[in-house]
Amino acid sequence: MPKSSEKTPAAPPLHEQMTKLGQLLEQLEDPNVALEDALTLYEQGMQLVERAQQTLDAAEQRVTMINADGKVEAAQA
Repeated sequence: MPKSSEKTPAAPPLHEQMTKLGQLLEQLEDPNVALEDALTLYEQGMQLVERAQQTLDAAEQRVTMINADGKVEAAQA
């Protein structure tokens, strides 16, 4: 079990995640892709969607920390 002080590896930038998702989608749309390959691509895509959502959630959290004066408040642990 990872220690709470350990950080998970940083996710790639959102634009890279979205590019990879687009590439996976193109592969999934190929009518000649085998079922097992399609399932693997789908799993990879769902993992990317989860990471992208986490990236967006973190960005949203940062935005909500900006107070009326435009200063960024320290995140509460």
